[in-house]
Amino acid sequence: MDKRLQNKKVIVTGGSRGIGEGIVKRLYNEGSEIIIADIRKELAENLINSLDKNQISFFQTDLSKEEEIKKLMEFTEKKWGSLDFLINNAGIEDGYTLADQTYESYRKTMKVNMDAPFLCSKYALPLLEKSKTPRIIMITSIQGIRGYKGNISYNTAKGGLINMTRVLAVELAEKNILVNSVAPGFINTPLSVMKDGNLEWDTDWFKDVYLKYEKLPMGRYGHPDDIAGAVYFFCSEDSKYVTGQTLLVDGGVSSSF
Repeated sequence: MDKRLQNKKVIVTGGSRGIGEGIVKRLYNEGSEIIIADIRKELAENLINSLDKNQISFFQTDLSKEEEIKKLMEFTEKKWGSLDFLINNAGIEDGYTLADQTYESYRKTMKVNMDAPFLCSKYALPLLEKSKTPRIIMITSIQGIRGYKGNISYNTAKGGLINMTRVLAVELAEKNILVNSVAPGFINTPLSVMKDGNLEWDTDWFKDVYLKYEKLPMGRYGHPDDIAGAVYFFCSEDSKYVTGQTLLVDGGVSSSF
């Protein structure tokens, strides 16, 4: 198969596991050179060792800190001098209701899930402007589109990220920078493990609501490569006239009621 993103320069935040790992593998297979920006050094290095040290590198980054994001972009500039694709993937959940949510934990979630994509996009802008095919891709969630009990900070951040996509698409169109989002549904990743250690789809409520009553039309959870395929589309020439859009990759759950 042709490597359709040969020599493209990519940053994937949170690329050491889950959806991020799936994105790294897909873009690597398409020929991209990748920087994984993540706080998890061991996981990232294990992934890189399983693929190619010459094509993928790691920059340890705490994405809740502005100074570390600046250092990430400085590293990128020294390494490549430009950037083709910024994949804002990193995210965390806390699972609190309004009554139980502390402002401290709310802010922690917002820093990683919404502030970091803003800061990464801001400080990557001079590098993206040097590319012939610049793209920013946000990994948001269907929880940013629909209300979901007990996850107020995560849902709020993901909803904000969807509108940030629209705003940046309009603002950056004159620079030929395309900005789009992918909104996953139920995906088999570490974030699918609940506080009690159970997986979402192993619970009785999931089997009842989503499977028995066909709230999830395709009847199964998704995998990281399902999201990676959508990300590839937004990186490819097939999407060269697409910007400001959010593609829901959710097995049809958002289409049911």
